[in-house]
Amino acid sequence: MKTLLLAFLLIIGPLAMAHTVLQTRLVDNGQTLSIRINGHQDGRKIQFDRTFDISNRNVLEKEMIKYRAFQSVGLTLPPNEMPWLLSSALGLVVVAGTVLVLRFQKVKPVGLKPL
Repeated sequence: MKTLLLAFLLIIGPLAMAHTVLQTRLVDNGQTLSIRINGHQDGRKIQFDRTFDISNRNVLEKEMIKYRAFQSVGLTLPPNEMPWLLSSALGLVVVAGTVLVLRFQKVKPVGLKPL
């Protein structure tokens, strides 16, 4: 029991020490996209505050701007900012599950009636 508790504490300890406090704000009014990131991660201060002109941009270009902004400060885009990715992943899981079920489904042989 002591070994299990010690292993648990050794696993949890580094995770608790990697302290991250971030505030992110993304505002898209159709003409401009404002991205503000403030906080601390792993002992370093993060400050990012920029506004981008997105009046002639498509949806994919807007997503790339968001992704690159977060990447430039060493962060990943929050999951709530990429719903298309989550729905795509869910769709792939459903398709893979369906294929597996159909592949391993037991087929009952059609019984032939004797003459």
